[in-house]
Amino acid sequence: TPSAARASVLARFTPLIQTHPRRSRASGGQRDGGCRGSAHAQCADDGTSGLGPLAEGRADEGRHPAGVEDLWGESWYMDFAAMDASYGGYVRLGLYPNLDRTWLWVHLTGEDRPLVLIRDHDLRCPEGDEGLLPSRDGLCAAIRVEEPFDRFRVVAEGTGVRLDDPADAFRGEAGEAVPVSVDLVWERRGPVFPYQMTTRYEITSHVTGTVTIDGETTVVDCPGQRDHSWGVRDWWQFPWNWTAGHLDDGTSFHAARSIIPQLELFATGYTIAPDGTFAEAAGDEIVVAEVVTDPETLPVSSRQRIGDVEFTSRPVGHAPVLLVAPDGRVARFPRAMCRYETPDGRRGTGWTEYNWPEGWPDLLHRA
Repeated sequence: TPSAARASVLARFTPLIQTHPRRSRASGGQRDGGCRGSAHAQCADDGTSGLGPLAEGRADEGRHPAGVEDLWGESWYMDFAAMDASYGGYVRLGLYPNLDRTWLWVHLTGEDRPLVLIRDHDLRCPEGDEGLLPSRDGLCAAIRVEEPFDRFRVVAEGTGVRLDDPADAFRGEAGEAVPVSVDLVWERRGPVFPYQMTTRYEITSHVTGTVTIDGETTVVDCPGQRDHSWGVRDWWQFPWNWTAGHLDDGTSFHAARSIIPQLELFATGYTIAPDGTFAEAAGDEIVVAEVVTDPETLPVSSRQRIGDVEFTSRPVGHAPVLLVAPDGRVARFPRAMCRYETPDGRRGTGWTEYNWPEGWPDLLHRA
């Protein structure tokens, strides 16, 4: 029998969740949500780019039956970044059903704003759609697929921590307690991009809603990105970079790649031109170079290329996470809201992340 507090949370948030049909496990545009053909891809009728394994189509937006591995996980990740970098943030719900653990992250920042975060790695992982309603001790959240692939809503509230030094996220997260609430909607602005090498997809989006920190409300109306991933996810194996952004001429881009010197494990991504033309980027067109980090492993700058879009990346709002495996392995996960600039003078914003398992990034140049 749920506690009175949990019953209250469920009463408030259950209407936000729709029930998804059960399914067997999946294997392994225009700016209004359509897309135009390119040399790399054509769009399927359901809005996907038709590139990879979305075996269940729109039903893949919901939960999937877990595999047998301890680190089999499923996650929904959503970010947003104002074009003037004045505000931004991300929310991630990660389920590890075989460990009965849920990870919830709500990280909010901006240029000249301190990091405010809610992070809980000790929530239980209920079965079914109740797992999309994480809650305990005044913390509650809900994610809802309002229109599969097209419209996705996140609501969360709880007590956050304000960190004057974002690197304190690696050192216990000691800071001032502040109330936090978010109510945000991601609407698709490009084709759904399924990865070919794993069960995961990305969606370029536009984000609207509100973020309230310590009584101060920010109206959100800006570009963003979201993804959904399921399968064995071992954060502590190898380093990678993930990046998504939007430029002031209407260009959008996303890529993810391993960053082990002289060893390529994976690289995938895409660009969307201002006229809506979608193009998948080949592996050798996805470059993360000249990565500079500070002594805390937070990124300082980098030079990147995704398809025909080259840009420099300069973080303006750090929002890192410390990741500790059940067996004690540790990885630093510095995410950052960035300003981007291309050689021809286009500018934009977005998010970049680096995953640094133990021993990394010692093999890369540091400031």
